[in-house]
Amino acid sequence: MENGTHGRIWHTDERNNIAFSFYIKSNCDISRLDGMTTEVAETILEVLKKTYNINLKIKKPNDIIYNNKKIGGILCETKIVGEKVKAIVIGIGINTNKKDFPEDIKQIASSILNEFNIIIDNKKVIEEFCNIFENRIIRRIGENL
Repeated sequence: MENGTHGRIWHTDERNNIAFSFYIKSNCDISRLDGMTTEVAETILEVLKKTYNINLKIKKPNDIIYNNKKIGGILCETKIVGEKVKAIVIGIGINTNKKDFPEDIKQIASSILNEFNIIIDNKKVIEEFCNIFENRIIRRIGENL
C-alpha cells in the first residue's frame, strides 16, 4: 500500500501492477506546470491505446478509469521556492495484471487484466511512457533533463 491523494491509501503489489515515481530537477515558473497531471494521464492513455488498443478515460485531474472503476492514478508533488519550481516528483500507479482486490475496494477499483483480459508488459509500458513524456516535460519546463 502506498499514499494516494488526500491521504488515501493506494493498494498495489510489485509483481502485478505498475508503480513508479520519478524526480525532475527544475527552475521553471510555477505557471508552466498547469495541467501537468492531466498531461501525464493523457500520455499513459496514449501508450496503452497504441500498444494494446485499450481505451481508458481520465477522471480529472488524476484518475484513470474504465467502467467507472479506478484503474490508475497520478500524484504530482512540487518543491516551490518563491515563484520557481525547484523539483517535481511524479508518482504513477496502474493496476495492470492484478486479479484480486480487497473487499473494501472491489466495487470501485479494477485492473486492465480484469476489464480487457489482456496481460500487460509493465516494463514496456513504463519505457514507452518515459520515452514520450521526457520530450513533453522538456517542452513544458524548457530545460534539458
